[in-house]
Formats: sequence, structure tokens, C-alpha cells
Amino acid sequence: MRRYEVPRRIRGVEAEAAFTVLAIAKRVEAGGRRVVHLEIGDSCFDTPDHIKEAAVEALKRGETHYTHTAGIQELREAIAESVKRDYGVEVDWNKNIAITNGCKQAILATVLSIVDEGEEVLYPNPGYPEYEAAAYFAGGKPVPYKLAVENDFRIDPDRIAELITSKTKLLVINSPENPCGSVVTREELRALVELSEDHGFYILSDEIYRPILFDGEKHHSPLEVKGGLDRVVIVDGFSKRYAMTGWRIGYALVPEEIMPQVFTLLNVMTSCPNSISQRAALAALKGPQDPVFRMAREYEKRRNIAVERLSEVGGIKFAKPRGAFYLMIDVRKVLGKLRMNSEEFVKMLIEKYGVAFLHGTALGSYGEGFIRMSFATSEEEIIEGIERFKRALNDILSS
Repeated sequence: MRRYEVPRRIRGVEAEAAFTVLAIAKRVEAGGRRVVHLEIGDSCFDTPDHIKEAAVEALKRGETHYTHTAGIQELREAIAESVKRDYGVEVDWNKNIAITNGCKQAILATVLSIVDEGEEVLYPNPGYPEYEAAAYFAGGKPVPYKLAVENDFRIDPDRIAELITSKTKLLVINSPENPCGSVVTREELRALVELSEDHGFYILSDEIYRPILFDGEKHHSPLEVKGGLDRVVIVDGFSKRYAMTGWRIGYALVPEEIMPQVFTLLNVMTSCPNSISQRAALAALKGPQDPVFRMAREYEKRRNIAVERLSEVGGIKFAKPRGAFYLMIDVRKVLGKLRMNSEEFVKMLIEKYGVAFLHGTALGSYGEGFIRMSFATSEEEIIEGIERFKRALNDILSS
């Protein structure tokens, strides 16, 4: 009998490691010890009431059946209106917008629609692991571009230009960036758009964290730079903006030529998006936006607490995040003394000190030597978690 072999296209794919770390922490908690959770990027805020009420009303109306594969017309129209309002760009709700079951599905469907066998995908590293995974699924070649703490984790268009080959098909950008908290400038975007036009590749811009900005930063998108969707894909969603991670609802803005392929893939994957979540998302877009701004202000406050407390910890380096709700901590000095890698270090912090971070290699090979902290939790958790981390480093560096 022929033994099972892992299909080539998924050999390089790994499950999102944050949930593996969470499982280790839960095991320690099951043994009766408290663990402070700074590893998961899930908001501690609840979905606003008017959004939940819209979902309840949809249930009462019996909207529990299939919808159009690309989503209900009302939601797609509302997204088109929001794009016009936010970016000053008109998109066609029918030809350019697809609702998806979360932003992850939007990324996967669009990458599969663009990238062919052997074509190259440039993606940020450290970065969200879905980009590399989607490139593998498409049979493409993932090509990481490094984000370095010495440069505040900023995108370097000159470095990206050096990586472009005749096989480059797609460039992925994420701003504000997970896990580094960097924000792309309009000038950097213009340089990247010029590279796209010169070499003929697509740009996929993941903008899921776009309202979560600090210190007066502004969000910029290739959509506004180009004035349209020519070789530009935008993926976004409701998870971070409206504290709706569990609702699994996102969307893609795509050029007309790839919409039929996106439609087919979404149809094969899940038939259609969640009907109730679509009504909730419509209420989110059409309703008051004050909760979004309040949450962003709270994240900035918590960012400030984290930066202040971490500045008191010896043996580490970090760049002050300008958006999203993560902070990458350079622990290479500590790892060198321990002769550990970042994954082993994270496990030790959980088991010995009761605080959970995410190891840098969960976010790409260039993440080795770093750990990621999420400050999307309460102020009390942030303060206690950093105190435990500080105690751990004091023990290590003084021994």
C-alpha cells in the first residue's frame, strides 16, 4: 500500500502559532497557575451593542439561509460608499467587491486568483503568516523582505527593488503592520506603486488595522495613490475595527479581471459568507463610528503604558509602534545568555513566570531573536505581564 505523503503545495505551510502558544498557556492554567496573556491579537473590547442588535434582528427575520457568494448587495454597496468616503475613489459594488469569511479568506482567495506556479510573492517578514501560507497554496515562491528594528521596522522600497525578478507577481504590504506596528508613508507607497507599474506586478494591501493609529499618524493606501484598482487589491474587514474577531467577516476590493476567479474560489470554499455576520457588518458600517475612535484611543493609551514599562526593563530593545496593537521586543541579548531560541524562551516564560508572549519565528524567519507582545488586553494585564517579564529578565541577566 502506498504510504501517505504531504502534498507539495502545503509542505511549507504551518498553522498560526499564536494558538499553539495559547494552548501551552491554557495547559499551565489548568494546573492551577495564573498566566497573563499577551500573545493573542484579540481585542478585550466587546462588539458594540448596535451591531449585536442588528444580528439578533436578522435572526428574528429568519435570515438564516444562503446569500450571494460574494455577499449581500446592501453590504457591498455600503463598502463602496465607505471607500468613496475614506479614499476618494469609486469602486463598483458588483464588479470589485467580495465579502469573505474573515480577512484570511480574502487574502487566500486573491492570492490564488493572481499567483501561478513558480511565480514570486514578496511579503513582509516579520509579518502575518497568512501571506507566506497563501503563496505556498498557490504553488508560488514566497520571498520575504526584512523589516528591521534598526529601521523602526519600516518598509524600504530600495530593498524591495533589489528583490524583484522577472517572476515577481505580487507584493504584499500591511499597514499598520502586524507584528511590528510600523505605518507606511505616502512617499513609501508612491515608490512601491512606481515599482509595480515598472515591473507589472500586483500589490495586495492588508488594511485590517487601518483605524488603529497613534501619535497623529495617517493611514495611506495604494488605492488612493493610484486612484483605482489597477493591479491593486485591498483586503480589510471588521474584526479589529469593530471588535468582531469571532464574527469572521471581511472583504476584498479587487480589479474587475480577477473578480470571476475570486467568486469561483469563494463559492468552492464556503458557498457564501455568514448571513448573520453580514447584517452585523452592515450595521457596523452604517451605524455610529464613535466606538471605533474610542477603542483606538484606548489602544494608544495602552501602547503608552507598555512603552513606559518596557523602557524600564534592561537587556531588550524595541521600536515604538505607531499603529495596530502589537510590540516587537528584541531579546537577542537574553537568548544569547540562555542559549535558547525565541520559541523555547516563550515556553519558559509561560511555565516559570506565568506570562505568555508570541515567539518571533511564528511571524517569519527574521523574527528570530524577538518576541511579540499584544497590548489589546486590559491595562492591568499589561502592567502585570511586563512586571513578570521584568522579573524574568532580572533573574536571567543577574545570574
